[in-house]
Amino acid sequence: MADTAKTPPPPKKATHKSSASSKRRLWTILIIAGVAAIIVAGGLIFVSQRDSSSTSGASAADVAAGKLKDVKQVKSFFDGVPQSGNTLGDPNAPVTVTEFGDLRCPVCKDFAANTANPMIGTFVKTGKVKFVYRIWPILGPDSVSAAQCGIAAQQQNQLFQYQDLWYINQQDETTEYATPAFCDGIAKALGLNLTQFEQDRVDEALWTPEVQDVQVIAAQESFGGTPSFIVEGPGGTKVLTGSLPDIKAMTDAIKSVQ
Repeated sequence: MADTAKTPPPPKKATHKSSASSKRRLWTILIIAGVAAIIVAGGLIFVSQRDSSSTSGASAADVAAGKLKDVKQVKSFFDGVPQSGNTLGDPNAPVTVTEFGDLRCPVCKDFAANTANPMIGTFVKTGKVKFVYRIWPILGPDSVSAAQCGIAAQQQNQLFQYQDLWYINQQDETTEYATPAFCDGIAKALGLNLTQFEQDRVDEALWTPEVQDVQVIAAQESFGGTPSFIVEGPGGTKVLTGSLPDIKAMTDAIKSVQ
């Protein structure tokens, strides 16, 4: 199995400009690799959870204008928690929980609010677990745009703040809202270096290998959709996919590999 805690390489000065064609090309690669079948398999997950995932944050226009919901709360929640690349928590924690999620996925939003944040409070902040977030864009080319933005935030060690604030202000997944203005609005709210963020966001050499690596893992582990999880520890490995784990299920999985 691939190393789920691996972070993408550092940004390179020689970048390739992102374009609609490059996003479509990467999306085509993902489909060829088998992601279409995974979306079909996971479709019931998205549908069954949809009613509980309605947009409760700011509108897309407000996000672009910097008028986001819960910015202070997100910053406060992650304040003081070690973070490096796509890993949150003590790097020496004995258990690793890796989530494979899509920023535009409403079920991932539910997981963040109802399971991930309690898990972070109970296990990550106490040094028992480190939490890895791997972006897996399966909801079309707009999800590739969102992935670019998340991986750009990852370069400044604020991926978890970025994804949490994105989920809180997430829009309807049937719309294409992951525009540069939307992505920049979240970055500005978090105080990211916007020049670096925009450079990294369009660096195809930075995010393409990361997304393709995640797709390989998804195929190897037969993931059924987003979110899916790999929980690893001294006691073994447990894969959770096909349903949304609540905090009890995640706690049981963590204990089973300790």
